[in-house]
Amino acid sequence: MANVFSRRRFLAVTAATLGATLAACAGGGQATPTPAPQPSPTPAPAATPTPVAATTPTPAAAPTPTAVAAQAPALTPIPGREVVVWQTVDYLPETTALIKQRLEEIAQKNGFTISFEEIPNNPQGYNRFNAAVQAGTPPDIYRLYDYQTQFWRAQGQTTDVTDLVAPFIQQKGGVWQPVELTCTFKGRWYASPLAVNAWPFHTRQDLLDQAGFKYPANWDEFRQQGKTLTKPPLYYYGMTLGRINDTNNHTLGMVWTFGGKLQNEDGSLAVTADDKAWLDCLALIQTMYVEDQIIPPGSVNWNDGDNNQGYQSEQLVLTSNPTSIYNWLLKNKPELAQKTRFYSYPAGPAGSFGQVDVWTEGLFKNGKGGDNARILLVALMDPVWYENYINEQLKGRFIPCWKDMIEHDLWQKNELYSEYQKIISTGRIMAYAAPPLGAFGELATKFVIGDMMQDLCVRRLSPREALANFVKAAQEIWSKPENRA
Repeated sequence: MANVFSRRRFLAVTAATLGATLAACAGGGQATPTPAPQPSPTPAPAATPTPVAATTPTPAAAPTPTAVAAQAPALTPIPGREVVVWQTVDYLPETTALIKQRLEEIAQKNGFTISFEEIPNNPQGYNRFNAAVQAGTPPDIYRLYDYQTQFWRAQGQTTDVTDLVAPFIQQKGGVWQPVELTCTFKGRWYASPLAVNAWPFHTRQDLLDQAGFKYPANWDEFRQQGKTLTKPPLYYYGMTLGRINDTNNHTLGMVWTFGGKLQNEDGSLAVTADDKAWLDCLALIQTMYVEDQIIPPGSVNWNDGDNNQGYQSEQLVLTSNPTSIYNWLLKNKPELAQKTRFYSYPAGPAGSFGQVDVWTEGLFKNGKGGDNARILLVALMDPVWYENYINEQLKGRFIPCWKDMIEHDLWQKNELYSEYQKIISTGRIMAYAAPPLGAFGELATKFVIGDMMQDLCVRRLSPREALANFVKAAQEIWSKPENRA
């Protein structure tokens, strides 16, 4: 996956740059922010314009256990009080530009201002944000990704926003399970949902068609096609096998199809040294790499961008990745974009499952925006604005967080996205079947899965030996009390 998604290096980067190792809470290698004193409230100017309330949705019925039934809270604009909003740069400028436009409009109507800034999606940007948190001067609102949401919650830096989120959660068919797992802890919401980021298989449909193939229904067909279509430098499957982030995604997505998982619903470690699902999956990976040779030999040394580059340079038939690959093709190789289709994982004995991660907006306790910041968060969840933002404006960049919004023609009538209903309806986050708490964050940022792939494909250990090493390392991580929060 390309550098635009380098947010998944967030935790490891901060550990190195801030010079401290976190032995706790959702981030593994993230440096622990120094607790900062609560700021004094900024006095509001005497003159008070007539407030324009943030949009309040129709009350929802029958909330789920984590969607606490509540009326939208009464929020009073504080005239002249500035709200600071930071958003990391996305490869699609509209992703952030439209949010800025929305927030500026709401702020103007309510008689206050915002300071809106896009910060780099790289180590420099992460360093700046972490320094602000440590100094007790974070932005009021900051875009969070995947397990960052739980990390900052565990550090006590983000605000419980259940009262803001609850009235919206059952709108439009309710939110997808990955959204709930990412945003909640013990039934409370610690971020507002922003978007679901899918990991489809980018597939050279033209090459499948020329060979008379359909997308493989299962792993047996996958191997057969791979052996037919692999003609170096063209390889069938761009699977990342190095000590890097994408290895986590690619491996866990396969494990699910065999019935395996990393965590149980209570957050305990699910995998054991004799886990048949994991052993069968590892045996398949080793066979595809060593015997079938349908995975590029250099993939054991790949970084997160190499599978992107392999597909973009027409050296891969398929690879799993967010749509950064496809959007690059639209701008740089439109003819290859036309030959590309999206699919979910081939089925294993347990079926096929989509892979997603979830983006959120966090409200930071030490921000100074007060109710003004809360008004802005509510505005981003307004179903009318949100559905237009995701489906009409961004046109497939993200899957909407609310289920019924995928009934839009974009998802139902566009051939490119024909598989997206399957991807999201079966979609899982990497930490499945529990929220991405401390143990998962440490495992992911220490690349323990990558170590297992190195054992399997470089050192050529047996699947059982490689899994035993992995389980031993994982058990040490899960045994830490601080990793359960």
